Amino acid sequence: MTGLRTPKAEKRSGTYPVQKKVGRLVLGLGESGLAFAVEKHFRQLGWDVVLTATSEEAGRIAHRQDATALVLVIGEIAEGGLLTCAKLSFTRPNARVLLLGPEDAKLARHARYAGAAGYLPDGCGVSAIVRAVLGN
Repeated sequence: MTGLRTPKAEKRSGTYPVQKKVGRLVLGLGESGLAFAVEKHFRQLGWDVVLTATSEEAGRIAHRQDATALVLVIGEIAEGGLLTCAKLSFTRPNARVLLLGPEDAKLARHARYAGAAGYLPDGCGVSAIVRAVLGN
């Protein structure tokens, strides 16, 4: 085979900046002001953020994509945050699932039992959600 040559591997002469892996946050908070504020904050930090209308939809997205963290609402009519959290604790054990709901000690215990990394009361601010997602 004349004329055909495979290129030899060339050594790289320069250094390339290391791309920091960004996290993927799935917010099952619906279209609320809190959801948009949390989305804006994490996008500024370089995260990939997905907004969903329900916890059930957030769970489906987390199954298809590699989600780093999820914030779900606990009190929904259909599949709520507790059931989605319990499912994700088996299928995506490395994902950090946070539940948002009424300030109630019983619900907080149920959230821990379902595998949630944390339970945040309704009315908490963006900074509380950021600290919980980042594990601070």
